[in-house]
Amino acid sequence: MRTPTSVRNRRVGGILPPLLVLLLAGGSARPAPGRRIIELRDINFNPNRVEAEPGDTLVFINKDKFEHDVYIVRAANRNVVVFPATTLQPGESIEVPIDETGVFNLYCTIHGGMTGKITTTGSFELSEEEKAEVAAMKETLPPVVKEGENLFWGAGQCFRCHSIGDRGEGTRGPNLADIGFRAGPRAEKLGLGSATDYLLQSILERDAYIVEGYTNDMAAVYQPPIDLSAGEIKAVVSYLQSQGGTVDTWAIDIDDAKLASQPAMNPFRNGDARRGRQVWEDMGCNSCHTIGEEEGVSPGPDLTAIGAYRNWTWIAESLFEPNNEIGRDWVYTTVTYEPEDHRFVSEKKVEGFVRENTETEVQILTMSKEIMTLPRERVMDIKESETSKMPTNFGEILTFQQSADLITYLLSIGGS
Repeated sequence: MRTPTSVRNRRVGGILPPLLVLLLAGGSARPAPGRRIIELRDINFNPNRVEAEPGDTLVFINKDKFEHDVYIVRAANRNVVVFPATTLQPGESIEVPIDETGVFNLYCTIHGGMTGKITTTGSFELSEEEKAEVAAMKETLPPVVKEGENLFWGAGQCFRCHSIGDRGEGTRGPNLADIGFRAGPRAEKLGLGSATDYLLQSILERDAYIVEGYTNDMAAVYQPPIDLSAGEIKAVVSYLQSQGGTVDTWAIDIDDAKLASQPAMNPFRNGDARRGRQVWEDMGCNSCHTIGEEEGVSPGPDLTAIGAYRNWTWIAESLFEPNNEIGRDWVYTTVTYEPEDHRFVSEKKVEGFVRENTETEVQILTMSKEIMTLPRERVMDIKESETSKMPTNFGEILTFQQSADLITYLLSIGGS
């Protein structure tokens, strides 16, 4: 890396990294010869495949509404840090001169799945020598990793909220692609001792660190209905370590005292699931929520198997205090757009839940269970509501027995 005229030094892993230059600017940098503009937008690098030449400068501009990290390592060896994890707030930009020859991986250490590649060789393929280096670094994983994988995608119910790369469909929580690798710089930024500490904290102290753009929606996996033991949590952490990191089971030290807490006594324990199903239908819950094999696009969260991963406290709070935690996929939004025909009105509005928001289009799920797609150039304004679309008066219109019946019914869906 070239030495810029204005620099800031930082140590990563005890090794002085390349000198950096930060431009805290609100405006976009203009492209120039030898400059490659990369925008951080919609939890993506745009573009996410960058061909450069040694001596070029990469310009990263954060055009998202929350912070991102820029982190660059050699593709053949992730331990070789080319550019240490550096946080960009919305509107900030950073210049990274690149003199090295090779293929490099680009990450946001905060948001899994936000990755890219940079090459100064003209090809994104590794050389035969680099491929051999990658193969030599691979290790035989201990059996506990397979156990953790089975728990993650099975009884641990982690897949309900998380995906890993392209595997899985969970979106309520962050994508955990390369989490074993990304946990290291995240731990350093948070002042934690190690990547393992970060992984354990994320599970055992669910509100200790919440990824920006998500809500505090993590289930207490050490409590019913999931109820993982200390050994099972250790297996899951080992599996997460294996996602781009080094598996070190000896470093996973779980304080049993943190697993001893149980939910308070359930005041709704005398509910009846059959009556609860009738309350569900009478209140019109199925007009917004999907369960099991019911067809149609749901304008509210899918509740299939909810009893397998949520306890009565979470369900009761969602029912009676829906504004406390609103999942990022369920923020009610008003989109103002230009109609194709301007003869009668200058603007129109559509309300619902944004499903795609890219440089080319905006997709919104309407309350009529339809996906409306608008070209980006016709979108005038996107305004998010601070309150849930879920009614807030269930505590007033339901009797205590009806509430108990409804909660018992939901707990019975996919639960024991």
